[in-house]
Amino acid sequence: MLNVKSASDYLLPDLTQLLNLSFENYLVPIQFNLSQFQTMLRKDGIDLNASRVLLVNEQPAGIGLIARRATLGACRLAAMGIVKNMRGLGAGSWFMGKLIEEARERQDHEMFLEVIEQNEYALRLYQKCGFQSMRRLIGLIRKDAHENIQAAIEEIDLSTAGKLISQHGLSDLPWQLTGETIAQLDPTARAYRNGPAIMVISNPDVEHIAISSLLVEPEARGKGLSVALLKNVIAHYQGKTWHVPAIFPEEFGGIFKRAGFEQENLSQWQMRLTLS
Repeated sequence: MLNVKSASDYLLPDLTQLLNLSFENYLVPIQFNLSQFQTMLRKDGIDLNASRVLLVNEQPAGIGLIARRATLGACRLAAMGIVKNMRGLGAGSWFMGKLIEEARERQDHEMFLEVIEQNEYALRLYQKCGFQSMRRLIGLIRKDAHENIQAAIEEIDLSTAGKLISQHGLSDLPWQLTGETIAQLDPTARAYRNGPAIMVISNPDVEHIAISSLLVEPEARGKGLSVALLKNVIAHYQGKTWHVPAIFPEEFGGIFKRAGFEQENLSQWQMRLTLS
């Protein structure tokens, strides 16, 4: 017997454990501790009241995390997984249908998700449910990076960076790259600006640094300012490994490649389902 229960009815440590079990033997290793899970909830705007635990014979067997932005009338499937012994038995299709049904009941207009391109089973499931691909998302990496410092870098606060991204970024950016998400990043993240060029990165004091945003205001595009800022920020943190997570639109890849980044094998599809 299949049923669902609100994720808000469970303790966070139990949800963390269920999330890890639901992604056991996944294409890429996924293992959250409680602190990492709490960070994801806050940063991605996950609504535990709208999120669901899948029950099979009243026992937890999967999890669907729903991020919501009521002002946009949209939601995002931030994670959906089924425990290993229940996969391939139809529980995933039933669960996804239930999550979509509840999104319509909330009067959300759209649902978004990202799915690993190489995960053929999940991709087929989402396509069967009516999701359409918007664009490919790619990841890139540059190891032991060194550059010459061209100028001092001006630091700005994350809320300012978020507002600028909301104002000048693409209207359909992946959820994790939107200005609202950027403004909620961990305080150890840093944002830098050089005139109309803006860059946001994770904690630069550690060995591996993730890039969360690289943006140039529209009137200044086409002048190489994004590559210049990227190289200049790298120059201030020599010898680090820089990572562009596989949530960046493929059309931005050339910017990073001109700065010495190499594309990784993992890619995703950004997908959308119109609900009304």
